Amino acid sequence: MSAYLVVDLDIHDMNSIEDYRSKALPLVARAGGRLIALDVTPLALEGWEATNMLIIEFPDKEAIRQLFASPEYGPLAAQRQAAANSRIIAIEGA
Repeated sequence: MSAYLVVDLDIHDMNSIEDYRSKALPLVARAGGRLIALDVTPLALEGWEATNMLIIEFPDKEAIRQLFASPEYGPLAAQRQAAANSRIIAIEGA
């Protein structure tokens, strides 16, 4: 069953995030992920003020777990964490 990685970032170093994305997205693709939404100005409707969000579709939650646990992604996660406050969840598709 498909799973979705939902990422909400408060970016304070855009150059570093752009560099992170250029390196992380190929790893995402190798893990079977596909960027399906990226919005720097999401429409806030109820109780959630976000500044930069993205959604990535994966084959399943295990693919997400493996990506986050991979030695290649570890340094990139640290780069993202230094450049932005992150809120990240994985949810199963319907």
